[in-house]
Amino acid sequence: MRENLLGEKSVQNFVAERGIKYLVHFTRIENLISILSNGLIPVASLFERGIDCVTNDLFRYDGCEDATCLSIQFPNYKMFYKYRVEFPESEWVILGINKQVLWEKDCVFCSENAASATMFTMPIVDRKGVDGLKKLYEDYPGKPSRQELKIKDNYPTNPQAEVLVFDIIQPELILGVAFKSNEHLDRYKHFMPPTVKAFVNPKLYSYRNDFEHWRA
Repeated sequence: MRENLLGEKSVQNFVAERGIKYLVHFTRIENLISILSNGLIPVASLFERGIDCVTNDLFRYDGCEDATCLSIQFPNYKMFYKYRVEFPESEWVILGINKQVLWEKDCVFCSENAASATMFTMPIVDRKGVDGLKKLYEDYPGKPSRQELKIKDNYPTNPQAEVLVFDIIQPELILGVAFKSNEHLDRYKHFMPPTVKAFVNPKLYSYRNDFEHWRA
Protein backbone atom coordinates (compact mmCIF):
# COMPACT_ATOMS: atom_id res chain seq x y z
CA MET A 1 0.00 0.00 0.00
CA ARG A 2 2.79 2.40 0.91
CA GLU A 3 4.55 1.63 -2.36
CA ASN A 4 1.38 2.50 -4.26
CA LEU A 5 1.02 5.78 -2.38
CA LEU A 6 4.62 6.66 -3.16
CA GLY A 7 3.94 5.93 -6.83
CA GLU A 8 0.91 8.22 -6.81
CA LYS A 9 2.97 10.94 -5.17
CA SER A 10 5.67 10.62 -7.82
CA VAL A 11 3.10 11.04 -10.60
CA GLN A 12 1.54 13.97 -8.77
CA ASN A 13 4.92 15.64 -8.36
CA PHE A 14 5.76 15.20 -12.05
CA VAL A 15 2.38 16.65 -13.04
CA ALA A 16 3.15 19.69 -10.90
CA GLU A 17 6.67 20.03 -12.33
CA ARG A 18 5.39 20.03 -15.92
CA GLY A 19 2.54 22.40 -15.11
CA ILE A 20 -0.10 19.97 -16.34
CA LYS A 21 -3.51 21.55 -15.66
CA TYR A 22 -6.06 19.13 -17.10
CA LEU A 23 -6.77 16.25 -19.45
CA VAL A 24 -9.07 16.38 -22.47
CA HIS A 25 -11.44 13.99 -24.22
CA PHE A 26 -13.41 14.65 -27.40
CA THR A 27 -16.76 13.00 -28.01
CA ARG A 28 -19.94 13.30 -30.06
CA ILE A 29 -22.24 15.96 -28.71
CA GLU A 30 -25.00 13.34 -28.42
CA ASN A 31 -23.03 11.70 -25.59
CA LEU A 32 -22.71 14.84 -23.51
CA ILE A 33 -25.84 14.60 -21.36
CA SER A 34 -25.12 10.96 -20.48
CA ILE A 35 -21.49 11.76 -19.62
CA LEU A 36 -22.50 14.64 -17.36
CA SER A 37 -24.81 12.24 -15.51
CA ASN A 38 -22.79 9.01 -15.51
CA GLY A 39 -19.22 10.12 -16.05
CA LEU A 40 -16.80 8.80 -18.67
CA ILE A 41 -17.24 5.03 -18.78
CA PRO A 42 -15.18 2.67 -20.98
CA VAL A 43 -17.14 1.38 -23.98
CA ALA A 44 -17.14 -2.24 -22.79
CA SER A 45 -18.72 -1.20 -19.48
CA LEU A 46 -21.26 1.04 -21.23
CA PHE A 47 -22.59 -1.94 -23.14
CA GLU A 48 -22.72 -4.03 -19.96
CA ARG A 49 -24.71 -1.30 -18.20
CA GLY A 50 -27.05 -0.83 -21.13
CA ILE A 51 -26.06 2.83 -21.59
CA ASP A 52 -26.45 4.11 -25.14
CA CYS A 53 -23.52 5.94 -26.71
CA VAL A 54 -22.21 6.96 -30.11
CA THR A 55 -18.72 5.52 -30.57
CA ASN A 56 -15.96 6.67 -32.92
CA ASP A 57 -13.68 3.65 -33.28
CA LEU A 58 -15.69 0.53 -34.07
CA PHE A 59 -12.67 -1.77 -33.91
CA ARG A 60 -10.47 -0.29 -31.15
CA TYR A 61 -7.17 -1.37 -32.67
CA ASP A 62 -5.45 -0.62 -29.36
CA GLY A 63 -7.27 -3.65 -27.94
CA CYS A 64 -8.45 -1.69 -24.89
CA GLU A 65 -12.24 -1.59 -25.02
CA ASP A 66 -12.16 -1.43 -21.23
CA ALA A 67 -10.35 1.91 -21.21
CA THR A 68 -11.19 5.52 -22.06
CA CYS A 69 -8.71 7.50 -24.17
CA LEU A 70 -7.64 10.93 -22.91
CA SER A 71 -5.03 13.43 -24.00
CA ILE A 72 -2.97 15.79 -21.85
CA GLN A 73 -3.72 19.52 -22.29
CA PHE A 74 -4.62 19.39 -26.02
CA PRO A 75 -6.69 16.93 -28.06
CA ASN A 76 -5.13 14.36 -30.35
CA TYR A 77 -5.91 16.64 -33.27
CA LYS A 78 -4.82 14.14 -35.94
CA MET A 79 -7.35 11.58 -34.71
CA PHE A 80 -9.95 14.26 -34.02
CA TYR A 81 -9.64 15.59 -37.58
CA LYS A 82 -9.85 12.04 -38.99
CA TYR A 83 -13.16 11.40 -37.21
CA ARG A 84 -14.63 14.74 -38.22
CA VAL A 85 -13.85 13.95 -41.86
CA GLU A 86 -15.35 10.45 -41.53
CA PHE A 87 -18.49 11.76 -39.83
CA PRO A 88 -19.08 15.22 -41.35
CA GLU A 89 -22.68 15.32 -40.09
CA SER A 90 -21.61 14.95 -36.44
CA GLU A 91 -21.13 17.67 -33.87
CA TRP A 92 -18.53 17.39 -31.12
CA VAL A 93 -17.53 18.66 -27.70
CA ILE A 94 -14.22 18.57 -25.83
CA LEU A 95 -14.29 17.74 -22.14
CA GLY A 96 -11.78 19.08 -19.63
CA ILE A 97 -10.93 16.45 -17.00
CA ASN A 98 -9.34 16.92 -13.58
CA LYS A 99 -5.62 16.12 -13.65
CA GLN A 100 -5.92 14.02 -10.48
CA VAL A 101 -7.07 11.20 -12.77
CA LEU A 102 -3.38 10.76 -13.62
CA TRP A 103 -2.52 9.54 -10.13
CA GLU A 104 -5.85 8.38 -8.73
CA LYS A 105 -7.01 6.15 -11.59
CA ASP A 106 -5.53 3.09 -13.29
CA CYS A 107 -3.68 4.82 -16.13
CA VAL A 108 -1.54 3.50 -18.96
CA PHE A 109 0.61 6.11 -20.70
CA CYS A 110 1.27 5.90 -24.44
CA SER A 111 3.97 8.11 -25.93
CA GLU A 112 2.27 7.85 -29.34
CA ASN A 113 -1.06 6.56 -30.65
CA ALA A 114 -2.13 3.66 -28.44
CA ALA A 115 -2.95 1.56 -31.51
CA SER A 116 0.53 1.92 -33.04
CA ALA A 117 2.71 -1.16 -33.36
CA THR A 118 5.20 0.28 -30.88
CA MET A 119 2.59 0.76 -28.17
CA PHE A 120 0.58 -2.37 -28.95
CA THR A 121 3.63 -4.61 -28.47
CA MET A 122 4.89 -2.84 -25.34
CA PRO A 123 3.77 -4.51 -22.08
CA ILE A 124 1.23 -2.44 -20.19
CA VAL A 125 3.33 -2.62 -17.03
CA ASP A 126 6.09 -0.69 -18.84
CA ARG A 127 3.66 2.14 -19.58
CA LYS A 128 2.44 2.74 -16.05
CA GLY A 129 3.53 5.01 -13.21
CA VAL A 130 5.72 8.05 -13.31
CA ASP A 131 8.29 6.40 -15.61
CA GLY A 132 5.58 5.71 -18.16
CA LEU A 133 4.33 9.29 -17.91
CA LYS A 134 7.82 10.76 -18.28
CA LYS A 135 8.27 8.98 -21.61
CA LEU A 136 5.54 11.18 -23.07
CA TYR A 137 7.83 14.18 -22.53
CA GLU A 138 11.05 12.80 -23.98
CA ASP A 139 12.40 13.93 -27.36
CA TYR A 140 10.87 11.78 -30.08
CA PRO A 141 13.14 9.71 -32.37
CA GLY A 142 13.55 11.20 -35.82
CA LYS A 143 12.03 14.54 -34.86
CA PRO A 144 13.61 17.83 -33.75
CA SER A 145 13.98 18.33 -30.00
CA ARG A 146 11.12 19.63 -27.89
CA GLN A 147 13.00 22.90 -27.59
CA GLU A 148 13.35 23.22 -31.37
CA LEU A 149 9.67 22.38 -31.84
CA LYS A 150 8.76 24.95 -29.17
CA ILE A 151 6.44 22.50 -27.43
CA LYS A 152 4.86 23.81 -24.24
CA ASP A 153 6.17 22.22 -21.06
CA ASN A 154 2.84 20.64 -20.25
CA TYR A 155 2.20 19.22 -23.75
CA PRO A 156 3.42 15.68 -24.51
CA THR A 157 6.00 15.53 -27.29
CA ASN A 158 3.97 13.52 -29.79
CA PRO A 159 0.56 15.11 -30.43
CA GLN A 160 -0.95 11.60 -30.58
CA ALA A 161 0.26 10.63 -27.12
CA GLU A 162 -2.60 9.15 -25.10
CA VAL A 163 -3.62 8.21 -21.59
CA LEU A 164 -5.70 5.05 -21.32
CA VAL A 165 -7.84 5.12 -18.19
CA PHE A 166 -9.02 1.68 -17.05
CA ASP A 167 -11.62 3.05 -14.70
CA ILE A 168 -14.76 5.16 -14.54
CA ILE A 169 -14.14 8.91 -14.51
CA GLN A 170 -16.89 10.25 -12.28
CA PRO A 171 -18.96 13.31 -13.30
CA GLU A 172 -17.38 15.39 -10.52
CA LEU A 173 -14.00 15.03 -12.26
CA ILE A 174 -15.31 16.84 -15.35
CA LEU A 175 -14.17 20.46 -15.13
CA GLY A 176 -15.49 21.95 -18.34
CA VAL A 177 -16.96 21.51 -21.79
CA ALA A 178 -15.51 23.34 -24.78
CA PHE A 179 -17.93 23.93 -27.66
CA LYS A 180 -16.93 24.99 -31.14
CA SER A 181 -19.65 27.61 -31.49
CA ASN A 182 -22.06 29.72 -29.44
CA GLU A 183 -24.93 27.94 -31.19
CA HIS A 184 -23.89 24.61 -29.67
CA LEU A 185 -23.22 26.20 -26.29
CA ASP A 186 -26.66 27.83 -26.19
CA ARG A 187 -28.27 24.51 -27.04
CA TYR A 188 -26.65 22.61 -24.17
CA LYS A 189 -25.78 25.14 -21.48
CA HIS A 190 -28.92 24.42 -19.45
CA PHE A 191 -27.70 20.83 -19.00
CA MET A 192 -24.46 22.00 -17.37
CA PRO A 193 -24.04 21.41 -13.62
CA PRO A 194 -22.83 24.49 -11.72
CA THR A 195 -19.43 22.81 -11.21
CA VAL A 196 -18.81 22.44 -14.96
CA LYS A 197 -17.63 25.43 -16.96
CA ALA A 198 -19.15 25.68 -20.44
CA PHE A 199 -17.37 27.86 -22.99
CA VAL A 200 -16.51 28.28 -26.68
CA ASN A 201 -12.92 27.59 -27.73
CA PRO A 202 -12.38 26.99 -31.49
CA LYS A 203 -8.60 26.69 -30.93
CA LEU A 204 -9.09 23.31 -29.28
CA TYR A 205 -10.65 22.16 -32.55
CA SER A 206 -7.52 23.11 -34.48
CA TYR A 207 -3.92 21.85 -34.30
CA ARG A 208 -0.69 22.51 -32.43
CA ASN A 209 1.91 24.99 -33.65
CA ASP A 210 4.34 22.14 -34.48
CA PHE A 211 1.87 20.27 -36.71
CA GLU A 212 4.05 20.46 -39.83
CA HIS A 213 6.58 18.12 -38.21
CA TRP A 214 3.96 15.43 -37.58
CA ARG A 215 2.24 15.27 -40.97
CA ALA A 216 3.43 11.73 -41.81
